[in-house]
Amino acid sequence: MYPISRIHAMQANDRIVFLGDSMTAHGTRPKGYVDLVSKAIERAFPKQVIAVIGAGVGGNKVADLLRRLDRDVLSQDPDLVFVYIGINDVWHWTKPHPVTKEKREGTRAEDYETGLRELVRRIQATEARVVLCTPTVISEQINPESPDYQRLEQYAGIVRQIAIDTGSGLLDLRQLFVQYLKAHNPKNLTRGVLTKDGVHMNDAGNALIADAVCKALGVAPVDRATSLGNQTPSDQMDLYLLIGQSNMAGRARILDTHQDTIPNCFLFNDQGDWEPASNPLNRYSTVRKKIEMQKLGLGYSFAKRLNEAEPNETVGLVVNALGGSKIQSWQKGERLYEAALKRMQAALAYGELKAILWHQGEANCDDTDYLVHLIQMISDFRKDLSRPHLPFIVGQINGEYAVNAQLMDLPNHLPFTACVSSEGLQTQDKWHFDSESQIRLGQRYADVLQSMKE
Repeated sequence: MYPISRIHAMQANDRIVFLGDSMTAHGTRPKGYVDLVSKAIERAFPKQVIAVIGAGVGGNKVADLLRRLDRDVLSQDPDLVFVYIGINDVWHWTKPHPVTKEKREGTRAEDYETGLRELVRRIQATEARVVLCTPTVISEQINPESPDYQRLEQYAGIVRQIAIDTGSGLLDLRQLFVQYLKAHNPKNLTRGVLTKDGVHMNDAGNALIADAVCKALGVAPVDRATSLGNQTPSDQMDLYLLIGQSNMAGRARILDTHQDTIPNCFLFNDQGDWEPASNPLNRYSTVRKKIEMQKLGLGYSFAKRLNEAEPNETVGLVVNALGGSKIQSWQKGERLYEAALKRMQAALAYGELKAILWHQGEANCDDTDYLVHLIQMISDFRKDLSRPHLPFIVGQINGEYAVNAQLMDLPNHLPFTACVSSEGLQTQDKWHFDSESQIRLGQRYADVLQSMKE
């Protein structure tokens, strides 16, 4: 593993600024790397006032840091500045605009070098110490043929040389990440080991960066409930298929307390593989609406409740919901049914399907024939998955509608089924449960599942 030397001796009243893009902005959240470093410093120096300041802005490149350097960094009178920039400078060459989908340009290597040298010059002019961090990853695959991989190597080399030329400290996160992934990513996944999406850190990625920063500061890292790399999927997981419309896909706000990785739980991704499960869980649905609409659904608290009840069991979630869909489009032969079946059949190589969770009905709220369609769909899934006794759990929607009575009546018509009540839950609009109610709803699904096992 990349060796890390102590760069800075901490002193009372030190002011430390972390300057960067969205990795740093997200790093200030609970369990983010800036937050972890701050907690470690506070524990190591409980009687000293040491300020840890996050100055990250999503989408920033080196030119953006120069424009806001005075306002966001130098005005803080820092003693030490960590500069972690370069992902967008590289990524924008290959990643189209997220809204317009138009081709963009990154930062030319010579401009990246010129801008970074100017940043260092201006910070050092205030007598503050600079620590340069090399950019980490764009996709966790070790693929030297990838243009992004090659540019990251080139830009990391620029950072290393500037650190030598200017006497700055160097935290070689690029080398640290590549070495870690070579050891802990045997399937060469694009995401899920250290990142949520190939770029932005999950808990393990934030912890790895925080550990490196703490070592550079001579501070013991803060204790973590989950050690790096200790979660790996198996071929004996308890699998669950989560389908339905928008409340299953998730429309509630993902709060800071919902940003964690679910313990011992994995999400079936778009590469046909598994990654540590974190919100939004419907992001890999093959039928979903745009990614910005995927938020907090009931699957998050469902899986956490299962982990609390059976902490030694490994859970695998296959989530394939579509907001606004009617039950008619979930019938055998229709696109949504076939897409969910295909994903579930692929996932079966990794464990046993324990139940299907269904939340849908808003689009059929007054449909008096809803139960007929529901029974047929359940029967077809059981037959196609060769599991005649497969538990199937449904949940009521918000409000007094005909569909709710039919959902509650399901167990009277079909064995190994159950219905979760929506009584007492609150919505953020007419249909969509708010964050607190989604948590309660998912817990109810898990409790019902446990009762079916008894």
